[in-house]
Amino acid sequence: MSVSQYLPHPYFHVKYDFIILFQSAQSNDVFPCADNFLELVDSESKSKALSILSEFNTMAACELTMRTLYSSYALMDVSIHWHGGEGHVLCIEKDTRLAETNMELLDKKEALEQALTKVKKLSSPLIEIPKKEALVPLFGDLDSELIEHNETLLLTKIFEKEYDVIHFDFSGVGGITDDGVSKFVDLLHKLDLMGVIPSVVAIKPKHTMYLNKTSIKMNIEFQNSLSKVLKKSNCVT
Repeated sequence: MSVSQYLPHPYFHVKYDFIILFQSAQSNDVFPCADNFLELVDSESKSKALSILSEFNTMAACELTMRTLYSSYALMDVSIHWHGGEGHVLCIEKDTRLAETNMELLDKKEALEQALTKVKKLSSPLIEIPKKEALVPLFGDLDSELIEHNETLLLTKIFEKEYDVIHFDFSGVGGITDDGVSKFVDLLHKLDLMGVIPSVVAIKPKHTMYLNKTSIKMNIEFQNSLSKVLKKSNCVT
């Protein structure tokens, strides 16, 4: 019996295509049954495994995320030695605390991205005011995401309510990007096609340079302040 059977770390003897010819007792204790070594590698790490561990590299090593009997995301230092068209693979698990920390950071990153998306979706509420008009207060940076996250909902509500004028209030807008103003102008064009007059309220001097870069060929109302809009609509006295 081969002494590799008793190695203290998981060992695999594989063919050129990573078909498993033999695996040590420790491999059986750590990994689920598989015919091919790549079946044990996480889907997002497979391309990395192929590019680094392939036969054209006589000896190679890399860090891979692998599926084990106790974890779907076990971090392993994997090394391979190719000889005669067959590979000898050794897997050494990294500090599980480090792997758990990485997963926690990934979970927090995903949670933060979801929270930011939710904030973006809440940044453009539609407020109905008299005379078939509505107000859209914009908050934060006017970027492409702000428009993309709110456009469908806004257009749907505007279509359902048959508003005549939509006021976009820039009072709460901070920064503005070229992509953001491009998406915003696209939204204004869609409103124009729907027969709705778009109105831009309280735009700051630093924002006008972005609008001036675009060729806006439609009827747009520009209002100096939100208070004038509300007074005109009999919302304030």
